[in-house]
Amino acid sequence: MLKVAKLADGLIWGNAASALSGTLYAARMAPDLAPTLTPFVQALLTRPPFDTAGEFTRYGYVRRSCCLYYKVPPGGEMCGDCALLDRRSV
Repeated sequence: MLKVAKLADGLIWGNAASALSGTLYAARMAPDLAPTLTPFVQALLTRPPFDTAGEFTRYGYVRRSCCLYYKVPPGGEMCGDCALLDRRSV
């Protein structure tokens, strides 16, 4: 049965920004695309609504909103750019 739930705009834009930041890591595998793709994605991430969705830190991209992935069964794991992780211990 299909269930419908409301999602906050910040969560949706956070997911989109996270996906965009992921393309920067994927671009490393395609050196021919990286020179074009990297500045384009970086420019997108500095513009609304992406500019407030997260930031690049020494650990990589860290979102500011929770994607709620940890609530999805069965694993309950946190995403790679989780805002809930204490990065001081990483």
